[in-house]
Amino acid sequence: MRQQLSFKLQTLPSTGRQWCLEIPSAVFEDGQLGDVAAPSRLCKDVFWKGNVISEGRMFTLQGTWGVELVRQCVRCNVEFPLLMEGECKRYFQLGHSMSESDDSDTCECLTAPGLISLVDVLREEVWLAWKPMVVCSESCKGLCQQCGENLNKHECKCSQDGDDHPFAALRHLRFDT
Repeated sequence: MRQQLSFKLQTLPSTGRQWCLEIPSAVFEDGQLGDVAAPSRLCKDVFWKGNVISEGRMFTLQGTWGVELVRQCVRCNVEFPLLMEGECKRYFQLGHSMSESDDSDTCECLTAPGLISLVDVLREEVWLAWKPMVVCSESCKGLCQQCGENLNKHECKCSQDGDDHPFAALRHLRFDT
């Protein structure tokens, strides 16, 4: 499996390279594999399908991926599985770019032999698609701000009046004079 997860651009066949992989979650989360930190708490194996083709000194890697992770809802604090999917397109070049017309922001320059780690590329794509704040569903009611009850599971038994709140007295102030 690990041999399928990396290749050298310098020895890439003229037909390019294609892959359709189910990367085991244990392999994807393995800190010893690759240089990019792996997201943790995967629910199942990671899907990664793509290809890389050579266009002279330029190489184009493109593909689609899917990963399911355990995340925590920012409204109700419940953990839930979140499916993340995406497409990627990356450009690589062997050697250093000497031409000013080359856009170095969109092309990664690699020294020979141009080792590409598919795990690192995929991990980067997952991190780029990462949303720091996710909800379990758009209809999530969240937590009661007074007692902390999960309003998706139970009705809150708090007093809705809120007279015991420290700022309740402000409700009776008049500003129209």
